[in-house]
Amino acid sequence: MITAAAVCPHPPLLLRELTGQHDAAAELRAACRTAVDRVLHGAEHVALIGGAPAVPGTTRPDLAGGLPWSLRVGLRLLDDAQWTGPVELHPVADTTPTEECLRRGQDLAASSRPTALLVLGDGSARRSPKAPGHFDERAHPFDAGLVTALRSGDAQQLAALDADLARDLLAEGRAAWQVLAGAAAAQHTPPRVEVHYADDPYGVMYVVAEWRW
Repeated sequence: MITAAAVCPHPPLLLRELTGQHDAAAELRAACRTAVDRVLHGAEHVALIGGAPAVPGTTRPDLAGGLPWSLRVGLRLLDDAQWTGPVELHPVADTTPTEECLRRGQDLAASSRPTALLVLGDGSARRSPKAPGHFDERAHPFDAGLVTALRSGDAQQLAALDADLARDLLAEGRAAWQVLAGAAAAQHTPPRVEVHYADDPYGVMYVVAEWRW
């Protein structure tokens, strides 16, 4: 049983020790903390879902170098929220087909425990000439569709995100968001939604949203 979901980005800047003297991510971090604190109320269990690089030629997450940034940031957010309950890690390879992502979300929704989802993923990283992936004119429409889907609680729109386009745009959250779409589609009612942050301060789209049932 899914009780709520928090959608957060996972830039390393969310780890305060990596930001230097000037805390460039203070507003983003505060938005993440607000969303996480709220979705944990009433939960007995947390499923932490984050995109991960794939083992070449497969759809298995490549964990040879340790946890991907998405799960590392998610665990820090839970630690900051003083969560002491059980946490289940769900790395999702960025090559995972949409159908498999949706199935994984449906499996999570079938749990008998009141479960909060913490979904970590960045939008496109090609929104400006100074962005990590440089500028791509397709980035803004892609992210606009993402934000609309998260703001409206539209699982179908998340499920319709183009995996190939997301890969071109360096949108690392596509697979994780589609796991959320699968879980949300299995609910009996649409979620109540609040978006706490949506901006691209470094040419990368970061969204913080809260879905509750």
